[in-house]
Amino acid sequence: MNSSVQLEMFKGEVLTEEQQRQVESFIDTQVQNAELTQEKASRIMLLLDEAGFVQNENYKNTTKVEEVTKEVTLGYNYNNTNFNIELTYLETSGGVVITYDRIKNDKLVKDWAKVYVDGNNKLECSSITPQYRYYKPSTLLEKLNDHNAKQASQLERNNKEKIAIDYTIKKYQKLYPEAKIKESYGYERFSGRHSRYSTVEIEFKSGSSVTFRLGYGYELDQERVESSYDAQSETTEEKLDRFNNQK
Repeated sequence: MNSSVQLEMFKGEVLTEEQQRQVESFIDTQVQNAELTQEKASRIMLLLDEAGFVQNENYKNTTKVEEVTKEVTLGYNYNNTNFNIELTYLETSGGVVITYDRIKNDKLVKDWAKVYVDGNNKLECSSITPQYRYYKPSTLLEKLNDHNAKQASQLERNNKEKIAIDYTIKKYQKLYPEAKIKESYGYERFSGRHSRYSTVEIEFKSGSSVTFRLGYGYELDQERVESSYDAQSETTEEKLDRFNNQK
């Protein structure tokens, strides 16, 4: 910026030399940010192309640089030198994003996630990888394909689960029309994490209940008792007599 150009704040006060310096520094920084962002986007796209990603299918460049006129705040809070001023400068947004599948409302939908590059030409996109780390571009493509395959498999599993839940509830509603039958949930620990699974709970008027867990592959009529509660207690002698009378 030409430092001889006199700028004024909204209140009509002439900028001090320090404020003028901050304005020029801000505008110059935005130019540098725009150049750096565009250079980085070109570098990422080249790495993706070389790894086998297809532009507009696996990724797209949403980087946008435009001249805007907005009010900005400059200066510092700690010494009470911050001030507002309207400036015209380059604004940069977007970046290179990878498209991936995710489940939404029982359907596979496309979503986009930004990809980052480090100094070793490795790429990071945490939305499609199990860890926050940088990968070789070819490895990241493998992670993308694995992620999409798992999402498709999970959707199929979810659909089977829903069918099995509905079927099991209706089956027991016919057998026990006066009982309350509903979908419920259980939890188990796997690989250090707690995961939720669906069950079917039958609650009788007496207060007794039985909870079924679905079959391993959500096959119909393969549910198994996970837990039960008998509202009517019995003494040890009564239980022994009952066992003795069993045939």
